[in-house]
Amino acid sequence: MGWEILLIDTVRGDQTPRTFSGSVVRVGRNPDNELILKHSQISRLHLTLSKEGEEFFAQDSSSNGTFIKDATGSWQRLQGKVALQLPVTLRLADWTAHIEHEAEDDWDRSVIIPAGHLVKRVETVLVFDLCESSRLANENDHLALHLKTRLMQIAEPVLHEFGQRFTKGTGDGFLATFPSPTKALAAAVELVRRLQQRNSRTVNEPIHYRIALHFGEVWGISSGGEDIHGNDVNIAFRIEGAQAEVFTAPLSEFPRMNRLMCSNALLEEVRKAGPLPAAVDAIEIGPANLKGIHDPVRIFWLKTT
Repeated sequence: MGWEILLIDTVRGDQTPRTFSGSVVRVGRNPDNELILKHSQISRLHLTLSKEGEEFFAQDSSSNGTFIKDATGSWQRLQGKVALQLPVTLRLADWTAHIEHEAEDDWDRSVIIPAGHLVKRVETVLVFDLCESSRLANENDHLALHLKTRLMQIAEPVLHEFGQRFTKGTGDGFLATFPSPTKALAAAVELVRRLQQRNSRTVNEPIHYRIALHFGEVWGISSGGEDIHGNDVNIAFRIEGAQAEVFTAPLSEFPRMNRLMCSNALLEEVRKAGPLPAAVDAIEIGPANLKGIHDPVRIFWLKTT
């Protein structure tokens, strides 16, 4: 446990997770630093992260600067020693660094299994599917690979900006979890916006998508890595793939793809924190009999403007 830093190379798209147990992490070109970054715009001691009691700080000592987003979403250069509200994303040279700090494992350890441990959280699950990927792969596997790569280049900064806790690829998309339902919704809306923007600006094949959000219990297993399971994870996947025939009443309007859908459970949690974002209109589609799920699930189509 300690500092958890995910470095994202904004030029190549590479991601490098790093973990540091000490209270101080020095970043720069100096080989004695905990985190060594080699780049002409990185100073020997570029940035120092520190934990002092229950507070976290970043101190920039570089020539070219370390940058943090302000309340308006604009990048601002750090000046001296600055208190941090974690998780936070910083920018330095060609990297963005998503920074968290884990004081202790807060999973419920009431269930232990050999070669790993089963643990539980209540979280929001986001499932993303890249539509028509099989057709694209059959017609042009290079194009299919390009679209998957471009999708992750768009999605990964969004997921980290809004505080995702866990993510993994699913072949034709990805699964992510968020501690905050409101941030999960904000991430999904921003992802839709960026995909629509990309599709409108390119002559290449559009990225067609289905996104689903659900709130519930998530069981994780750690055994040489981490994965998540559970009925609520299954519900999120079933919502993502739902088509008109699973609903108990006939539908007059139902998009097959390019849609963002959620469960009533997710919507209730978001509304506890306040009204929906102005750009989101929640349209109830109705109860759905999802495969493998015992009770019908109320599903909403979240139309964005």
